[in-house]
Amino acid sequence: MTPEEERQIKAAKRKSQLIVPPLNFAMIAPGVYRSGFPNPKSQPFLLQLGLRTIIYIYDGECKDYHQKFISDNDIKFRHFCVTANKEPFEEMDHAMVSEILAVILDTRNHPLLIHCNRGIRRVGCVVGCVRKLQGWAMTAIFDEYQRFSGTKIRISDQEFIEVFQTPVHVDPQYRPQWLLI
Repeated sequence: MTPEEERQIKAAKRKSQLIVPPLNFAMIAPGVYRSGFPNPKSQPFLLQLGLRTIIYIYDGECKDYHQKFISDNDIKFRHFCVTANKEPFEEMDHAMVSEILAVILDTRNHPLLIHCNRGIRRVGCVVGCVRKLQGWAMTAIFDEYQRFSGTKIRISDQEFIEVFQTPVHVDPQYRPQWLLI
């Protein structure tokens, strides 16, 4: 083998070992992460998180490669078919968001990843509701929402976060320490 061939093989190995997080990935709180839909390149990154649960918030089907990744790695999967907030009359279901929050706020499900298609609107609304439960000021919640939304900000999402008051069942025994309620 020539030195050039060895260099190319080493470069290919390094490239295949790159750790690539999913689009719009971030930590919400210890053991709770958010993102857009993970692609196959992000699977090694997700494995490093040691995920127990993945929550998918979208009104479409989950891709086969993602289902296989979840199954192969013994990860609990929760799919919530949630429509996005759209003017004038479409709004996320408050009861379903409360159910999603109950899963997020149960430490038996941690570490967990919550994702939607791009990690912007649906996840942004759910994270905004988590922030309300953490006692964040609305201006800080909206600032975080806007950082992930970029130019795709929807006032209807911010209104949803602001008016969300549906009770969330949290088992005190499995409640995260970072939760204020």
